[in-house]
Amino acid sequence: MQVVQDSAEHHFLTLLEKIKTNSAGWAGIHYACSRQIDHDSLIEDLVQIGARCNSIREQSAAAMRDLAEKAESFPDAVLYQFADSDLLLVARPANEAEQDAFYSVFKGLSSGTKAGLVDFINFGREMMGIQKLADKKLLAQKRMSAYAAMADENRVSSIGVRRQRREHALVLIVEDDRFTATYTSNILSKNYDLVHAKTGEDAVIAYIEQAPDIVFLDIHLPGLNGLETLHSIRKVDPEAYVVMLSVDTVKANIVTATNRGAAGFLKKPFSKDRLLAIVEKSPFIKGSKATIKQA
Repeated sequence: MQVVQDSAEHHFLTLLEKIKTNSAGWAGIHYACSRQIDHDSLIEDLVQIGARCNSIREQSAAAMRDLAEKAESFPDAVLYQFADSDLLLVARPANEAEQDAFYSVFKGLSSGTKAGLVDFINFGREMMGIQKLADKKLLAQKRMSAYAAMADENRVSSIGVRRQRREHALVLIVEDDRFTATYTSNILSKNYDLVHAKTGEDAVIAYIEQAPDIVFLDIHLPGLNGLETLHSIRKVDPEAYVVMLSVDTVKANIVTATNRGAAGFLKKPFSKDRLLAIVEKSPFIKGSKATIKQA
């Protein structure tokens, strides 16, 4: 049996492509340790993020050792430990007896853990769902990187200093829609430096790394949604100037975004003049830095 911990998400994605050609007989046991992590609760105390994630990791490691021992009778099986501490055992039992044995491993694991954490997977019947799981694991890998960045006290505490020391204004655009991202970038790139992120996870990392003067944040994002991303950014920097982008103006979203510290709401599609006017409202840009980049 093979145990994969380094770049497990990418290894699984490659294996899945091979399984897709003939998925009959393939089965999996998914131990979703990450379901115990509530994002909003986790980031309430940045200092404790590392300890809480390590606790889940230790639980995952113990379960991994147990699974590896029980799966020894499946020599071609692959046991993954993903970055978010989830485990996935993948095998192709050769006969009915092995199928029963594999299912017994699932029953043993599920009986010893919290309800709702362990799933049995039939690849032949659930391939679409498994492909979505693979995509989620790639996003989850980024999310764990975002948590690590949020827990880095020195990097977080220097955000304000780095923003103040920068000569030219920097705008972070968080948008997964190519048209909106391109349209916004074309307008702003003439006067401002830009950073672009397509997911909430990437946005959190980019914010901590780049310390932007203003953020345009789409409310509908893969992975961490806009409201969760807003909460994360405001936790690491309560002074962050974030404007939400959305094709709709659902009252509940506006209220939640406002309560979480959003500086405004910009409905798509928006005009060039409206966009530029909002940028100039940022306290980190208006009257504090040159807004026209020098040639």
